[in-house]
Amino acid sequence: MKTNQAFKRVVKKLSAVRATLRSDERKALDNIIVDEVAAHKMNLAKTTAKSAAKASAKTAVKAHKMNLAKVSAKSAAKASAKTAVKAHKMNLAKTAAKSAAKTAAKAEVKAHKMNLAKTSAKASAKATAKAAAKVA
Repeated sequence: MKTNQAFKRVVKKLSAVRATLRSDERKALDNIIVDEVAAHKMNLAKTTAKSAAKASAKTAVKAHKMNLAKVSAKSAAKASAKTAVKAHKMNLAKTAAKSAAKTAAKAEVKAHKMNLAKTSAKASAKATAKAAAKVA
């Protein structure tokens, strides 16, 4: 409010001084005032370009900004996936022990397995010996 009143007083005084000046002096005063006003005038084209550049820079920064909620959700998903993989992972130490036990069991079964070819040859030899003993 005070600056508005001061502005009005200055304009009124300048108008009074301008009225007392000759025409060439008025032109000089007008040139001084116009040049001074032009120097302080806001360049709107430059300002809008500058604000557009700032806005695009803010957009670029926003695009590269890390979304913490998304990152924490992503890391939680990765952790649960790792847990699932670990649950389905083959335990090699347990597997080696199990395969060794299976091999030992197979060897034991093989030792107790009846050899049919050997048995039939033995049986036929016994039968031949019995038959020969009866005949003799």
